[in-house]
Order: sequence, then structure tokens, then C-alpha cells
Amino acid sequence: MGELELVIKKMKTKGDKESVIEFLKTLMKLIPPTDDIGISLAKKGTHEYILDRRGLAIISLSEDEYLPFFSASEKRVELESLPEDVAKNIKNNWRNILDQLRDYVLDYSKIDKKYLKVVDEITDAVFKNL
Repeated sequence: MGELELVIKKMKTKGDKESVIEFLKTLMKLIPPTDDIGISLAKKGTHEYILDRRGLAIISLSEDEYLPFFSASEKRVELESLPEDVAKNIKNNWRNILDQLRDYVLDYSKIDKKYLKVVDEITDAVFKNL
């Protein structure tokens, strides 16, 4: 049984914030070494929680008052500062999160073939935890 499969089972069973953080740390190990990949974990108001290979980022969107433009700002935070409601959302939407990761890794595998094994690992973990 792979590490990803184990952390999914633990997260589904325990459902606490610590098991969600462990799940996210495992995902970070699977993200290819590029800055072009960010997995959307949850949206909360004008904030979107994104996981990339460097950790957790909160992207804040705001619309300029007089112009039809959006502006965004990024703030890096520690995984431990993840709000409880966002952790619960991640626990409930783990399949969607893994689907995003699998799609990104599959695209990256065109550059580096070793990531095809990672795609298989993600797919196996999803099917074994349905």
C-alpha cells in the first residue's frame, strides 16, 4: 500500500486537521518541479487556497473600484495555519483535488516520463479509496 493511499485512508477515518495536513504534505511530494502547477484546494470569499510544490498560498482577488480589472495578491502561509473549515472542505473534496493533481502530472509526464508512475500511483489511490 502506497503512502498516498495510507494518508487518504487516515484522513477519511480521523478527519482531523492534522491528517489533512499530512495529506497535503504527501501531495506536495508528488507535484512536479515546476512553478506552473498549483492545485486549488478551496475558495472562501475572495480568497482561494492553492497548494504548490513550495507549500500553501492564499490568493486574494479584488476588483478595482473604477476599472474593469481584477488584481490578485499572493500570501504564503504555513500548512498548520490552514483554517478548520478549509481543512474540512479538503477532506470532503479529496477526489477533486487528486483529479487536478493527476491531470497536471499527466501533462508534465510528456516532459519527464518518470511521472507516468506518479499518475498510476494517484489513480490507484483514488480507486482503492472509493
